[in-house]
Amino acid sequence: MNHEKAVLKAREIADRVLAPAARQNDKEGRFSTEAVDALGRAGFLGLTLPTEFGGTGLGPRTFAAVTAILAEADASVAMVYLMHICAAAAITAARASTAVAQILKEIAAGGHLSTLAFSELGSRSHFWAPVSRARRNGTGVRITAKKSWVTSAGCAHSYVVSSLAPEGAGPTDSTLYLIPAGARGLSVEGSWDGLGLRANASAPMTLDEYARCHTSSNSRGMAQVLRPCWTWCSRSSIWERRP
Repeated sequence: MNHEKAVLKAREIADRVLAPAARQNDKEGRFSTEAVDALGRAGFLGLTLPTEFGGTGLGPRTFAAVTAILAEADASVAMVYLMHICAAAAITAARASTAVAQILKEIAAGGHLSTLAFSELGSRSHFWAPVSRARRNGTGVRITAKKSWVTSAGCAHSYVVSSLAPEGAGPTDSTLYLIPAGARGLSVEGSWDGLGLRANASAPMTLDEYARCHTSSNSRGMAQVLRPCWTWCSRSSIWERRP
């Protein structure tokens, strides 16, 4: 898939799958699994992943164009897609391991939707500075946190979660953890019922004494937030210049 083919395919999916259901999904606050499935089958969940994992390896220009097309048809789906691409970028930047490689291959194959779980009660708009702190537990850590705003809550297959590192000295000394859906101690608290964008399943999530291996080096979570996550998030607002 190249840029031109990606744009054409995104328009076809937007017209055939997203647009016809957007109004009703927004009215009912219904997450569109059909849209996610269509994007996965077309290779868009792995649009920016390296080809070594089965991804397409395309860059910010294509990502911005695809996101804009989706947003014109259904803004909720575009938000779900944006958070997925940001989470996939964080996973890609993680310390290499067999488990990480397997998840990236699942994403590239279209069978794994991920998202970010950064914002917390207490951090307010400073989503990059979590107030929760991981605690050492033998060879691992335990995390207890209240995430105030998670897109695709209860619908994603995994969550990239931020928390202060056990030995972190400042508000930016965080670590990122990859937590699978259905994990013990992970729960969705409430539902999203706002004005518009009602179909992206945004909701608070709680972690209660959850133990997990991290995706970034200890105290390096801030670098992961600003480099892969925020870079892709900000580039989604770029509109392709047309002649």
